[in-house]
Amino acid sequence: MEVLSILPTPVAIIPCPFHDKLKATVLDHIQGEDVNDLAYNVNSGNLKHIGHYSVLMDDLKYGRFRTWCEEQALIFARDVKGDYIQEHIQVTDSWFNISGQGGHQHPHCHGNSYLSGVYYVNFNEEEHVPTHFTNSESLFQQMKPSLINLPIKYTNYNQDNKVMAKEGELLLFPSQVLHGYDLNQGENRITLSMNYMPTVLTNGDYGWRVVNLTRQEREKAFNARTELSDHWGMNEGLNPPHGMKELPNPE
Repeated sequence: MEVLSILPTPVAIIPCPFHDKLKATVLDHIQGEDVNDLAYNVNSGNLKHIGHYSVLMDDLKYGRFRTWCEEQALIFARDVKGDYIQEHIQVTDSWFNISGQGGHQHPHCHGNSYLSGVYYVNFNEEEHVPTHFTNSESLFQQMKPSLINLPIKYTNYNQDNKVMAKEGELLLFPSQVLHGYDLNQGENRITLSMNYMPTVLTNGDYGWRVVNLTRQEREKAFNARTELSDHWGMNEGLNPPHGMKELPNPE
């Protein structure tokens, strides 16, 4: 029997050449935040987020790192994925994830995004769990019939793929790919997540220019999301945008 693997999904692992300086900046940033007042992740009691969703927009602290991330994303898009990028790629959203022992992240993907990234700020390979990727139909096609069989053994085609990245490395992958991680075994697992979009998105005929949201636009969108969540009774676990202690009043 000949078995072929079709349509592989690329995941890049890229070491940052100035990780030590970046790590010190991030740890100082997190220490200055009142982390205990932040909401936990709705699906994991030992996972917190900081900076919904624009920490890398601080040019003084993170301008060099953001530029480096965007350069790596451009190389990944053009040379690995083979996509036409007319101009450049920009970080649109970014936030810190701080996981304690027992924290986890359920499999999910990122909407309104072209590429996504996870940068390992503080990561102990002996204690902290790696990111995994999955293609389980039961997770992303729940509105369609799907067959779920019990595996008798794990192969390359029915198991989650764990990516063993190290501290100081950036993972890049297409945003529609389901990813997460299992129960974390150590304290203070810190990653920096980000989304990317091309500055110009076009197929040769149709297209548009992508512009980052302002702080006010993010707050307005968060208000709308909160109102809809309240209406449907799904308001648990919402975090206010970065720098806001309480939800803003709707306009």
